[in-house]
Amino acid sequence: MQTPDFDFEKSLLPFGTRFLLGVDEVGRGPLAGPVALGAFLLDLDTFNPETFVKTKVRDSKTLSEKQRCFALSYFKQNNYSYKVFFAYASLIDKIGISSAIALTVKKIVSTFPQKFDFVLLDGSLSLPSDIPHRSIIKADTKCFSVASASIVAKVTRDHHMCQLDQTYPGYGFSVHKGYGTAAHFQALQTLGPCPIHRQSYKPIKNFTSPSP
Repeated sequence: MQTPDFDFEKSLLPFGTRFLLGVDEVGRGPLAGPVALGAFLLDLDTFNPETFVKTKVRDSKTLSEKQRCFALSYFKQNNYSYKVFFAYASLIDKIGISSAIALTVKKIVSTFPQKFDFVLLDGSLSLPSDIPHRSIIKADTKCFSVASASIVAKVTRDHHMCQLDQTYPGYGFSVHKGYGTAAHFQALQTLGPCPIHRQSYKPIKNFTSPSP
């Protein structure tokens, strides 16, 4: 299992970078609920990567729910600065998934509560050229800042989907978190889509199209 390498992460940064903002997205694939964009700030003057190694900070997809929650608790207890932004289904349906994510990434950097010198983003995420940044494929597996962003985004989104399960009972959102599981499709067959479903997604369209 690959774990973040702080020496590699530092090699990506311009000389003099102190405040590093990592950004990652969670929830591109589900049929319901928002995409969550996590932003996590590291002060490189005081950051000790060994503490993150011990806390098992790495790509959220490789962690159990218990491990992710433990990491988030550690972040809170040690006053790390982070924020999670949602691109809701209504925005995804209006402008498309890629545009909704891109718009939300721009919102992150314009409203993040603390200053930063440089931004590392995962995968295809990007920013305007006037904002110092770099996009790295699978950055959530290689960089502590981006892995941390993936954790806070994943835990926050999962909690949000559990809350939505109470608002829209019967779909099982607290279990599958909006992904296209067999149980989710069975619920759609019985109940039809609800307001948090991504109506523009083909599997959802199949349930909303009139019968021939």
